[in-house]
Amino acid sequence: MRQLVRDKEKLQDKIGVVAIDTVDEAYKLCEKFICQQNGVENIRELAWGSGYKMLDDEFSSTFRELAFAGYGLFFISHAKDKTLKDDRGQEYTQIAPALADRPFSIINKMVDIIAYLRQIDIQEGEEVKHKRYLFFRGDERFYAGSRFAYIVPRVELSYENLLKSIYDAIDKEVEAKGGGEATEESNPYLRLDYDTLMEDAKALWLQVIDKGKIEEAQKLLEKEFGKAIKFSEVPSDQVEALSRVIGEIKEIL
Repeated sequence: MRQLVRDKEKLQDKIGVVAIDTVDEAYKLCEKFICQQNGVENIRELAWGSGYKMLDDEFSSTFRELAFAGYGLFFISHAKDKTLKDDRGQEYTQIAPALADRPFSIINKMVDIIAYLRQIDIQEGEEVKHKRYLFFRGDERFYAGSRFAYIVPRVELSYENLLKSIYDAIDKEVEAKGGGEATEESNPYLRLDYDTLMEDAKALWLQVIDKGKIEEAQKLLEKEFGKAIKFSEVPSDQVEALSRVIGEIKEIL
């Protein structure tokens, strides 16, 4: 997927959205990758829970880099029944994403909508039609939600209906706040952040040293910034370049 980041200028007119089907399997493949990188069979073999931190960092940073590069992201997960408890301590069953808690907490921060797709029967005259709907608001029966406060509860499945529901929700929110123009405000978790990238760079450099890849990493830094430079010397106004070179160095490890 980092190939998409590197080649975004060539691909931006061809690819605008990346769909991960399924994100459940993507997390498993990421775990397998971390194990291979560290020469272990099971991630639990890595001391002090460090394997899970590396896994979460790799999983989240890969998708953040895609978002930073301007791609839209669709994550697809299977559904499963989960047993929960209400405020009175009584158990109930809810249909929810099958994604495990750790990756779900990462993806949940990235997305603006968690939609539940299901088929329902619609009576049209004497005929019953089977139609698929996207649900944007959940209840005790199923999990769904949105950052858009004024989005409709559901729409019949189509890309056009999805876009229209988002645009309508934005317009209604602007109107409710007294008019004005809609802004390009984005999910703060997906904004390029210098301090966060520098923390990633520090952790990455430890892996560079451990893998004996210092010379190769230094060449990538020099290629990106046009001169010999350390991560600690990268200025705060170079966040896009910093993000790119972090991704490139990860690929050589």
